[in-house]
Amino acid sequence: MNKNDVLKSTYCNPLPIPSIPVGRGAYAPGFTGHWWREFGDPTVIKFKDRWYLFPSCGMVWHSDNLRDWTFQSINLFDIGWAPSVIEKNGILYLTASWEGSNIWRTSDPLGHWECIGQVRDYQGNEIRWADPMLFVDEDSSMYCYYSIEQNRGIFGVRLRDDDPTRFADAPINFFAFDPNHIWERFGECCQNSKISHLEGAFMTKHDGRYYLQYSAAGAEWRNYAVGCYVGDTPLGTFHYQKRNPILIQRGGLINGCGHHSIVEGPDHNLWCFYTILMRRFCALERRIAMDPVRFDEYGEMYVDGPSETPRFLDGTYPESVVQLSICQSAEASGFSPGHEPEYAVDNYMRTWWQADTAICPQQLTVDLSEQYEVMAARIIFNEQLVPHAVGKAVFQYRIECSDDGYEWFELCDRTISDFDGHIRYETWTGKHARQIRLVITAVPAGSTPGVIDFCVFGHI
Repeated sequence: MNKNDVLKSTYCNPLPIPSIPVGRGAYAPGFTGHWWREFGDPTVIKFKDRWYLFPSCGMVWHSDNLRDWTFQSINLFDIGWAPSVIEKNGILYLTASWEGSNIWRTSDPLGHWECIGQVRDYQGNEIRWADPMLFVDEDSSMYCYYSIEQNRGIFGVRLRDDDPTRFADAPINFFAFDPNHIWERFGECCQNSKISHLEGAFMTKHDGRYYLQYSAAGAEWRNYAVGCYVGDTPLGTFHYQKRNPILIQRGGLINGCGHHSIVEGPDHNLWCFYTILMRRFCALERRIAMDPVRFDEYGEMYVDGPSETPRFLDGTYPESVVQLSICQSAEASGFSPGHEPEYAVDNYMRTWWQADTAICPQQLTVDLSEQYEVMAARIIFNEQLVPHAVGKAVFQYRIECSDDGYEWFELCDRTISDFDGHIRYETWTGKHARQIRLVITAVPAGSTPGVIDFCVFGHI
């Protein structure tokens, strides 16, 4: 592949997934704060050579390559936090947390889902589980891994073959919060040794071993992370990996990495889809990222991430492609106090540039300080939701470049785009330039042009 075309087959975190729904908390009676979009706790499954994404607060999205996603409305939408889906003998089964502790099934993920009953334990008592993960072993036995209460850790149980809404046996509490695992402790700096939330269980079978993953210590923290225990059977005994946590990052733009799922990708390797934190208007304002799963020389699992630069769909990186725009000089056609243009290039999710008027077009220009071969850009627009009148998040724009700040060349034109989403990733044939300009030509109703992140990628 020609170096100038190399980024055309890449993706970049956070994933630009369309039609992200409003957070369920915004609809709570009496809520008067900012509205936000919520997208976390992803379960991604492969079914008949296509991939399906089931997050909290909405469903379902589908893709033929893991990079480009399409939303499809079905008869279920927000059935509870952290839905889980699994295939057994050509039939898909779905469940979710708390009020979603039922089992649904279908033969077509985009078709009609039928509720087959409330989950009950082996004595017939109703169960309200949290963050359930359905797993089917090679012998077609179905299991569920879940959490219940703070500090109590992860449970697992085999479900009955004739009725997956019923426990076959008493559940097992595999492990609980261990304050000696510093990363499991509650708080932004893991300072609270008495509290944790062990949640988001996920099971992966690899080379005959069972990798039971979980997240801690809370989705509101930047150090939210994924850990792993390993066993020889689906119900243990499980032992804590030496390599833990298997995914974590407190700094950078991509952090709060947890509550994930793992699926086989187009390259036949395993890929991890996980929550990342935005947390501008709500502690659970989140988005989704993905990166490949690896196993080290000792057979211990880890996620090769989080990645913040473009990456091929085989998990490798383009050679010498870096973020060129972070903390470089930025100018704009106008700005609101406290939202100066440099906030669009500070690599931070909770600051943004905002124009001083809603009138378009508006311009944001970054000086890279010297000439580079620029090849791609990530844009995270700042959308301001209008309560009870939320529409599509359609942003229209073009990206231009210049060597001298006077003569400009077009790199990307999205002035007639109808993509419904505030995260975009654009690539083009490599061009040598020093200045990059984002020209915003239209924003959703009720929004003033603004950018959380404008990151330019190129060769060094």
